[in-house]
Amino acid sequence: MFESIKNFFRRRAVRKYSKAVPTGILPLSDISSANIVIDVEEAEWDVLKDDILAWGRASGVKVAIYFFDFRKLGKNELLLTSIQTTVARKDLNWFGMPSYEKVSGLINEPCDLFISLVDTSDFAVDFVSRCSAAKFKIGRRAYPGHCFDLLLSGKQSEGLRSGSCQVFAGIVEFLEKIAK
Repeated sequence: MFESIKNFFRRRAVRKYSKAVPTGILPLSDISSANIVIDVEEAEWDVLKDDILAWGRASGVKVAIYFFDFRKLGKNELLLTSIQTTVARKDLNWFGMPSYEKVSGLINEPCDLFISLVDTSDFAVDFVSRCSAAKFKIGRRAYPGHCFDLLLSGKQSEGLRSGSCQVFAGIVEFLEKIAK
C-alpha cells in the first residue's frame, strides 16, 4: 500500500518537472555542454571525476559534474565533494525525490549531453535522468519509459560489472566514433 502511494507521488513529480525536449544521438561536434552524474560510493569516483574534466578540456565541452552520495555519514565524517553539487541522503524527501534546490541546475539548464554513470535503480537517479533538459542522454541502467538514447552497462562476465571509469571510456570512444 505504502509503495503504491510513493509511486503515485513519484510519477506526479516526474510529470511536473520533465521537459518536452526532443532527444537523440548527437555527434561530438554538436556537443558544447554536458551534465554528468557520478556515484561517490564507487571506489574510483575521484579518478573518474579527473577523467571527465580532462575529456571536457580536450574536447572543448563545458562539463558540470553532479555527485550522488547516499552513504550514511558518521558524526565526524564529512562530504567528499562540494555541497552545492552533491545530492546526499538528507536531500531526499520521503518518496526519494532530491530537493529541487540541489538539482535545479541539472534539470532546468538546457545542455547538449547528459550522462548518468550511477549504476543503481534509485528514484533520485531516475528522476534527474527523466527530467534533464538534455538533447542526448546516456546512462548505465535502463528505467521504465526509456529515458536514455544510449545505454552502456559494461561487461557482465561471471557476475562482475565494469566500473564507471571503464564505462566512461566506452562512452568517450563511442562519442568519438560518431563525431564525423
